[in-house]
Amino acid sequence: MSVVLKYRFYHIAVLFVVFFTGLSNSYSQTFNAWLRAGDEAFSEARYSESIEYYKKALEFETGDVALDYRMAEACRLYKDYEKAEAWYARVFGSDKTNTYPLALFYLAEMKKYNADYGTACRLFGDYAAKHAQDSSYFAIKAKTESGYCEQVLALDKQSLKASVVNAGSEVNSKFSDFGASISGDSVMYYASLRFIYEPKEKKEKPYFVSRILKSEGGVKPKKKPAPIAAMVNDPPLHNGNAGFSPDHRLVIFTRCEDTQDGKRPCRLYYSKLNSGRWSKPEPISGAVNSDSGYTTTQPSIEARGAEGYTLYFASDRPGGFGKMDIWKSDFDANMRFSDPVNLGEVINTFDDEMTPYMDTRNSVLYFSSYGHAGLGGMDIFKSQRENGVLLNPQNIGKGYNTSQNDVYFTINNHDDKGTLTSNRKGSLYIASKTCCYDIYYHEPLKTDTLIVEVVDTQKVDSILKADPINQEYYEDFLPLSLYFDNDEPDKRTLAITTNKSYDRLYRDYIARIPDYKENYADGKKERKVSDSEIDSFFTNTVTYSWNMLNGFCGKVEKAMKAGVVLELEIRGRASPLAETAYNVNLSRRRISSLLNYMRSYNNGALRSYFDSGKLKLTEVPAGESLSKSGVSDNRGDVRNSIYNPAAASERLIELIGVRINPGSNP
Repeated sequence: MSVVLKYRFYHIAVLFVVFFTGLSNSYSQTFNAWLRAGDEAFSEARYSESIEYYKKALEFETGDVALDYRMAEACRLYKDYEKAEAWYARVFGSDKTNTYPLALFYLAEMKKYNADYGTACRLFGDYAAKHAQDSSYFAIKAKTESGYCEQVLALDKQSLKASVVNAGSEVNSKFSDFGASISGDSVMYYASLRFIYEPKEKKEKPYFVSRILKSEGGVKPKKKPAPIAAMVNDPPLHNGNAGFSPDHRLVIFTRCEDTQDGKRPCRLYYSKLNSGRWSKPEPISGAVNSDSGYTTTQPSIEARGAEGYTLYFASDRPGGFGKMDIWKSDFDANMRFSDPVNLGEVINTFDDEMTPYMDTRNSVLYFSSYGHAGLGGMDIFKSQRENGVLLNPQNIGKGYNTSQNDVYFTINNHDDKGTLTSNRKGSLYIASKTCCYDIYYHEPLKTDTLIVEVVDTQKVDSILKADPINQEYYEDFLPLSLYFDNDEPDKRTLAITTNKSYDRLYRDYIARIPDYKENYADGKKERKVSDSEIDSFFTNTVTYSWNMLNGFCGKVEKAMKAGVVLELEIRGRASPLAETAYNVNLSRRRISSLLNYMRSYNNGALRSYFDSGKLKLTEVPAGESLSKSGVSDNRGDVRNSIYNPAAASERLIELIGVRINPGSNP
């Protein structure tokens, strides 16, 4: 994640022109024209706009792997992780010549961003195995992530460690808001990327810049936040990441400028508060700022009494261990800085570490990392300092951290509350639920209270009560499909129930992947191509759905505990290989296996609700009636009627509806 996230003026203005007045004469409405427009927007980091152009190109040309990959990249860089995952999966499944080997890596990364940790682990392992001799960043990253799997899965099973609530629309905008610092209980400073700068030269395009804002009133602002002194917020530059001394009379902040090569080098400046006014900012002296195009940013100030101060900051300068590293420099009251020192490999990894914050009261360094074992993108870590030495970092846990990026952690100097920045779901956004960063308030969770992240803090209580009886509570899981091996469970029977549970059937199905590869290969295409199709089906369809089921069961368990009465509508389907009557009964056995699993879920947490009738499944067996045309029903052609992913995709049951019944009392 860069220091600030650029949204060019074109993000709004050009889209309005294109989609309401049509393209200008320079772009005729053809595939190549839309493609060129998308590529140009992409090259200028206008990813949201490039996505819209690529969508138009897809209306002219489908099945173009190169275009699919462009779309995947644009969605990833725009931080639309859900759509990026879908596009990378499409590329991975159709790239017959392995033209885009990174599609597998990014598919794994998007799976992790979307909290599908089991699949992400397997895909990272697959990429690492295929590139075992490669010393590139991607090979190292995949191997590292694969090695972290047990830790990540354990983190995911943790209970919530914190209540984390969005600061609300009084503070946040649909653009990115980040890097908050609270002075006492009354004033908060933070940066926002909501401001448009219009260059004096008309030939230059307007663009968005970040400015440092002051919000009075703490958690509940008394008035609309406003930029601090124009002297600090240099209009054409990005200004942000304000780090204050404990008495809030010294601020060190970041200024960044855009360069023609697309880089955005950043430098640190300081300003002092005298008689209620901030002094003219000056760049920090010495070697803290780089004159070679490297970035110095995200300052945090530690006061050390008579010994002066220590500045912690992030930089990609040479001499580090990876990309962005955390460094420190001591300085005195006269703003004389020592040469920077890297915090070392205990803190820094081959990947990004950034947004340091030193909690002086408890001698704890907080920072965010993409190189240590975490739940998603950037996770927040803490390192206790003992006898001047920083100890091994610890992930601060769920709630604080999500599968998205969680950064800029701060903590008040008088309690355990503070702020953080995140692009987690629940942030205000323009087009993608995870595109943009918001300020959040956090505090440790003392009990097992159900915490719901919301945009407006004034609505917390009502949403806590309303969620389980709100259809939107379940909609992310609908429809939910679950897939089965051929004629399972219980082959060659007309029974309508089974003693088998879906978790066992799923594990047995996954174990059959080698059999599917062997029987689907036909010699007419390269073996790696057919193997890739099987891998794609089991990864992106079978395993993905299994993980979704467990997430859904967790939602249902919470709803049951809240007193909701639910009826789940389940439809069974089958491939057309057998007779209709047989397939109807097979579908019902599959529904029965799901019921068995849900009754045993989480050590039987749902069993009593099924027994009391507060939770029930309504069967809608459809047999083969919904099978797609063209799916083989030829018993003599097992390759296509059994092992072909097209046929395997028809062997499923679907959760198609959740009915909230009268009697719910959440």
